[in-house]
Amino acid sequence: AERLKMVVEGANFRPYPIGVPEIRVVTTPDDKSKKTAQELTTILKTAVDLVRPLELVNPDSYLNPEKESLIQPKYKNWLAVGASGLIRAGIKLNGSQVQLTMRLYDVVSQRQLLMRDYQEDKTTASRALYRFLDEVIKTLTGEEGIFSSRLAYVKQTKDGKAIYTAEIDGRNERRITDPASLSLLPAWSRDGKSLLFTSYLRENPDLYRLNLVSKKLDWLSHKRGLNTGAAVSPDGSKIALTLSMDGNTEIYVMDRDGQNLTRLTDSWGQDVSPTWSPDGKRIAFVSSRSGNPHIYVMNADGSNPKRLSFRGNYNQEPDWSPRADGKIVFTARDERLRYDIFLVDPKDGEMTRLTQDQGDNESPAFSPDGHHIVFTSTRPPQYGKKIYVMDVDGLNQRRISRRSGNYETPAWSPRLGY
Repeated sequence: AERLKMVVEGANFRPYPIGVPEIRVVTTPDDKSKKTAQELTTILKTAVDLVRPLELVNPDSYLNPEKESLIQPKYKNWLAVGASGLIRAGIKLNGSQVQLTMRLYDVVSQRQLLMRDYQEDKTTASRALYRFLDEVIKTLTGEEGIFSSRLAYVKQTKDGKAIYTAEIDGRNERRITDPASLSLLPAWSRDGKSLLFTSYLRENPDLYRLNLVSKKLDWLSHKRGLNTGAAVSPDGSKIALTLSMDGNTEIYVMDRDGQNLTRLTDSWGQDVSPTWSPDGKRIAFVSSRSGNPHIYVMNADGSNPKRLSFRGNYNQEPDWSPRADGKIVFTARDERLRYDIFLVDPKDGEMTRLTQDQGDNESPAFSPDGHHIVFTSTRPPQYGKKIYVMDVDGLNQRRISRRSGNYETPAWSPRLGY
């Protein structure tokens, strides 16, 4: 029991190994209920395997879980296969409705920690799994889970480039913009209800904001040239962006309604890709003022710009962790002209490499808990760029894009709730 309330960071951190046997049909099983149970089991195992606080115990090692009671686990069997925790679930099907009962057991202390009952339509039953896992993570770590968040990204298909959203495991993909009008670089509002993006809807690369509920489209910035790279401040009141209206790309900031535009940078080099510190007091960005693109940090009013990266000669696409002491993740091109993902500490400039020797890895973005990074990769065996998620230390890299097409510039939403 003392292993609970674990801290999900530091050299001594180890994920909580958890067994997830098949979800059981608790009434007389038929083909429909069996299929639903199998589908939900796959979603549950994939989700457990995705997040940093949890580690899925290899299902091949389980010792006859189908013969044990859902409410009286054989704890010794689960200890024998290395599980510290256990999730058991049973379902009943009533037409299109799924009744789902889920339990979390701590194997070490041999006690039940959680039990929840859910009723969902079959098409939305995965929400119950995500909600339960968020509670599991909160119980074990004291931190909020991230399964209510979503990903946004650009995908190129034969019809063109458009913005899509999906669950964090790649499921339930939805197209948000029309591929007939090129749309790029999605960014989430702080409440997760809107997406900001650059689009050629009116032929110039202008900045828009789309309310995902009402579908209202705001034309936020339409200066001559580029209006791109939007980043919303932590309190939601400001938007940093890149404009090229004077012939050179510079960083600006404006109110959330597009008013009170203020220029923050003024250098001969290209200044692009702003990202806010978690307290909103600083902005990291990319500048070529030293001759090559590097990561810089400045105060939120543009004062005191300082170069942060000194290794490599092509560093780009920074994203600042939402954690109070978080690092900045970015893409760098190495001496072999391959792209990989690095972390840099804003306090001392210390760098850590997260990917290597697996194709080109680009466009990293943090999850709302700061424990995960989404990115694109061209690693084999797939063709083109696909979306992956990894832990903040570079471990547990998982492909989550499920369909054909080239994926670009993923962005992770805040927690959206249920």
